[in-house]
Amino acid sequence: MYSTLSSSDSVYFFSAPHENRDRLRKIAGQDLGTSIAEASSSWAENIYEDLSTPSAISEYLDGDNAYRDGRWTMLPELPSGVTELHGPMRHIINSIIEHFGPRQALDAREALLCDLKREVYDDDDVSDDEREPLTSRAILIRATGPSFSSTIGSCVGFANAATCFSVEPDSAAKDIWSHLVLMAEFAKNVFIEQPNRRFVRSMIVTERQAQLFHFDRSGIQHSPLFDIHEKPEVFIRIVLGLATTNEHILGFDNSVHWNRPADGTKLSGSLETIGRDNRKVTYKLCIDEDPIVRSSPLGRGTTCWAVQNDQGERFIVKDYWVADGQPSEFELLEEVNGLHGVCQVVSYEGNRARTRDFRGDASKSAKGTFQNRTSVRIVMKSYGPSIESFTSIGQLLGALRDAISAHKALISRKIIHRDVSPSNILLGDHGAEAGERAVIIGLDHALRMSGLSSEVLADCRTGTHLFQPLMALRSCDFAPAYIPLYDYLDDLEAFFWVFAYLMLTYKPNGERMPRDGFIERTMKGWLATPSVAHDLKRRFLNSPTIHYEVRHSIDSGWLVIFEDLFLGFHTFTREINSQKSKLVYEGQTKLPDGSLAPNRFEPILAKIDEHYARVLTLFDTALEKIKRLDLEAVLSSLNPPPRPPSVPASVSTNSARTTSNDFASVATSATSSEETFLEPKGAASPVDAKAPSTSIPPKSSPPSTGPMQPISRSKRRSDEAELDDESPKLSKRRCPPSRRQFREILGSVYQFCRTLFE
Repeated sequence: MYSTLSSSDSVYFFSAPHENRDRLRKIAGQDLGTSIAEASSSWAENIYEDLSTPSAISEYLDGDNAYRDGRWTMLPELPSGVTELHGPMRHIINSIIEHFGPRQALDAREALLCDLKREVYDDDDVSDDEREPLTSRAILIRATGPSFSSTIGSCVGFANAATCFSVEPDSAAKDIWSHLVLMAEFAKNVFIEQPNRRFVRSMIVTERQAQLFHFDRSGIQHSPLFDIHEKPEVFIRIVLGLATTNEHILGFDNSVHWNRPADGTKLSGSLETIGRDNRKVTYKLCIDEDPIVRSSPLGRGTTCWAVQNDQGERFIVKDYWVADGQPSEFELLEEVNGLHGVCQVVSYEGNRARTRDFRGDASKSAKGTFQNRTSVRIVMKSYGPSIESFTSIGQLLGALRDAISAHKALISRKIIHRDVSPSNILLGDHGAEAGERAVIIGLDHALRMSGLSSEVLADCRTGTHLFQPLMALRSCDFAPAYIPLYDYLDDLEAFFWVFAYLMLTYKPNGERMPRDGFIERTMKGWLATPSVAHDLKRRFLNSPTIHYEVRHSIDSGWLVIFEDLFLGFHTFTREINSQKSKLVYEGQTKLPDGSLAPNRFEPILAKIDEHYARVLTLFDTALEKIKRLDLEAVLSSLNPPPRPPSVPASVSTNSARTTSNDFASVATSATSSEETFLEPKGAASPVDAKAPSTSIPPKSSPPSTGPMQPISRSKRRSDEAELDDESPKLSKRRCPPSRRQFREILGSVYQFCRTLFE
């Protein structure tokens, strides 16, 4: 998402991922809620009153030709089109910045006229005619400073835009949702590209009116429309506030700080927090690792930073916004401190900021349009990368197995996770023992359980959409009385969707799968609206042809675990959903007095030990199969098949006395011996999908007419079969031919077994 300079000297372009306008309205509603809060008129009038004095504003208005006789003279009263407003409005904004700002203010802040090209995704459900990029012209404030980054090959982008002014005709001033198409997407991208941004403000301006918009993790608030000609001082103060060089006023968290040279690149950075002893602690940002940022502007807004202390120890700092009344993740992490497979907390800093302090009075807004959120910061021990960084089948299965086991341990502490996803499953340290091959993080959605379920209803808005269980996706279609409580089986099902996603989109060695129609349709469906995603996931579980479709879409290296593990986990998930579906309308979730009714899923939930044992056994069996196949492969490569009786053992394969028929037999036998443990081409090794593949010549192939060449041996197989550091000649001298082969076999078996227990 970098801007590129257009052919015009005054207009700059940058691209952003967008859908068509109607679809974007729906997405804006999903991201930001279906209602927005309106502040009182005093909010816009007073929010930036400290940025300039009334006398200074009067001096500017009296001395500037842009404002005269009670109106901004550069703005046409009756423009023939919105394009007539762009240039004059840009000039007015830059004039205000230059007059009230510090020296050379335009070097730090400048209004630029930009075309926001909203490109349609390739996989969007739109016709080819609708795939043309949608363009909206707006005025962005290009900014420099500690929290801004320069964009590559361009002047302005989301990484260095302070705010956005959307210029509209006055006839469209009251079309709030139309404005949000642009405003919401701008705020969303700014939150992603400026990860320490706490809130984003922008403005709609017409030839006569203006309206201030505020975006934070609680949603949207806007001011009433006001007349910029009648209230020029309000307009000036808002422009100064939106273009200020004070990054705290602009909405940044100053506890995260970068050091940048003049070109705007990030050289180093630091993060300050409060340690367990209530003393300030400063960490160094791992500048080569970008922070992980949730894309949705509404909600927790989780951002994770990789940091180091002065001793070089790595930690993860997690910032997020918790809603009032929600349990503290820190309290839950303290309860599971020392639990294997669950992240361990180092320190906690609460009440860092509140969204209600950023906003104006919204008491007149409809009830439920605002929920306060408080910024908290947790420092945790650092682990490996996401499970999506696996490099072998064994590593992936070991990590998933231990994550499920850790989840069972969480359940035993009466804590349910509710957001099982690849980003919340981290790989353990390299060479970790069984039980520590993965770590579960992300307990910010976790809740305490009552019995075998939570006391909270399943909700399609909670968790990571791609991996949500069917009952959560279906919750938006249930009558309120029948929405079930979220339980541990929903989390177990989420583990299945994580496993299915990884098998469908990755090769066994961790490389991304090439484009495939079935896989693309499946992923698109799971990311669709909750109702559509539910129906397609249900089909994935119940379709009689799904086994065939999956088998022929995944990489062939997965087939070693497809029948037993994947289909076994698939069957378990299908059976649980079938049992729940039969009971979902057998009773209501709550009694008439609002208290919880007896859980109608109790007969299913009571088999908790059986459920976890069944799933864990599937993974244990698959892991044992992989180890067994690996051992058999090594042993078979070290035990050559017996020589054909027609060829004397004393005959050398390159002897001139060998007949053509004998020569062919020897060559075939030798080749088979060398290649016994290699997988056929197209079927990756169950242990290492990067293992070389070699085709074996059929026995019916014609004999060679030239001198026999030594059979080449791959480096991988040579490394695996190597016994010691002796050269072949020394080994031959020290061990008689009759005992050398036996010593090689025993030595290799010993070395292989040692690796299993190291």
